[in-house]
Amino acid sequence: MSEPSHPIYHLRHTNLDPKLALRLAPFLNAHRPHSPIPERELLGDRIPNQSPVGLKNLCSDVGIDYNKFKAKKKI
Repeated sequence: MSEPSHPIYHLRHTNLDPKLALRLAPFLNAHRPHSPIPERELLGDRIPNQSPVGLKNLCSDVGIDYNKFKAKKKI
């Protein structure tokens, strides 16, 4: 990774007034070297196959038979 060339990066190691340093902290942090973004394979598959708030899941959570509930709603 090459050395960052943004001018604000050079303020990281200077002796600033404490109040000014606190005000500039978010900007200095934004321009610090960050680790690379992990690839999807490293993160794993976190996308659920079924919605956790789907009607089937809600019925199973409260102990209601989904098929009976569905049949009752059709009537």
